[in-house]
Amino acid sequence: MSRALSVLTLMAAALLSACSAAPTTVAAVPAPSSAPPSPPACAKLPAGVLPHSAGQLTQEREGVYCLPRGQRVDVFLSAGKSGRWQPVQTAGNGVLAPANTGVMTAPVGVTPAMFVGTTDGTAVLSSSNPSGGRWRVTIEVKG
Repeated sequence: MSRALSVLTLMAAALLSACSAAPTTVAAVPAPSSAPPSPPACAKLPAGVLPHSAGQLTQEREGVYCLPRGQRVDVFLSAGKSGRWQPVQTAGNGVLAPANTGVMTAPVGVTPAMFVGTTDGTAVLSSSNPSGGRWRVTIEVKG
């Protein structure tokens, strides 16, 4: 019996030392998010050349740009070897509205467009040319 008592004493000592040991920290693993990734931050529009313009875009500019609500963005797509650009199209449920200064005549070979940010949201401007070139810009309107 003394051998059984020794074994029990050892087991009790082991259990007591395990209980009094400092707790170990387990790092929490974040649950995967089901939310869609946020869109990239918008960039400031390049400076405009026309009065009262928040900025200007050309066929060399693509990406995501910010436009303050109520402000205007001007687009000038210049024809080259690839031919003249089609009229600029907008998609975005009324976020951008066509604008007209009433004083602009575009140079030959330039496809102009002007849009005003009417409500907060995101819109896409796009155009194409006869050789298959595509231009696309995302405009994020913020109040």
